[in-house]
Amino acid sequence: HREEVWRDLVDLKGIFCKQLPEMGEEYVTKVVFDHRHRSILVKRNGAVCGGVCFRPFAAQGFAEIVFCAITHDHKFKGYGTRLMNHLKEWCRQEGMYHLLTCADNNAVGYFKKA
Repeated sequence: HREEVWRDLVDLKGIFCKQLPEMGEEYVTKVVFDHRHRSILVKRNGAVCGGVCFRPFAAQGFAEIVFCAITHDHKFKGYGTRLMNHLKEWCRQEGMYHLLTCADNNAVGYFKKA
């Protein structure tokens, strides 16, 4: 099980690097594998096709979304919406009722909708 989780995180890191090239591979790697961060994956037919990486700040009642991306082939099929709904539910269960993110202009609409 541990190997599968590791492979999935490596795949997710690759998706973030491809979809968010301005972030830089070194920074993406550091965040995705940092123990303070959590990731929720989207898998289709056994393959990772997107996900969200976030850092919970439970004592302060919020989570910071660091990366959120879906592969090009899987965009506009509802995966991002389901991903954000899952993240919001997880946060609610953990007592966090606010999400914080810094989004580029192209992503602002997505986060407003979510």
